[in-house]
Amino acid sequence: MEARMMHQDNFAFPDGDRDWEGMGLMPIGIVRRDEDDDWHALALDDRRGAFMVDGDKATPLDREEVGPAIFQAMEDACERLWGHSWNSSIGEIFALNRRTVQRDRVAKALLPPRVLAIIAYVSSADDGEELAEALIAVSRYAAKFKDKQVVKRYIENAVEVFYGDYDREIGIRDEKP
Repeated sequence: MEARMMHQDNFAFPDGDRDWEGMGLMPIGIVRRDEDDDWHALALDDRRGAFMVDGDKATPLDREEVGPAIFQAMEDACERLWGHSWNSSIGEIFALNRRTVQRDRVAKALLPPRVLAIIAYVSSADDGEELAEALIAVSRYAAKFKDKQVVKRYIENAVEVFYGDYDREIGIRDEKP
């Protein structure tokens, strides 16, 4: 079995739009049983069950068979996006223990559908490598400041600093003598 991480909006994603929410599934890529087969959508349910989707028909896949293929697809995408230390990056971005993203654990239990869907999105994006690095920066701000609005303010300020029009007050503490 072979799998690839791919977002549903990618031009190569088979069969176009579906009512994924109505099907109770989250697309994470494409899959085929062997190299002579056609590619089909690969999706997970909320219990991390994997399905091959052809049209509106979702066929459950054996986790022992598909798990290693999903790990390999994830590793290929993540290595392209974050390099050889991708497991540290994924751990930092999604607040996962590094052991959680090891081959045997992912193949056996998979990762949460949301995590795999985001990896699929980033790997399919035209700016995938840049987006991957930006996610690390956002996760670091989020770990430090916790409040979503504060994090957004700091990220916006980083962009403004880059372009020379920054908020001179952010991050400056009143220092009283």
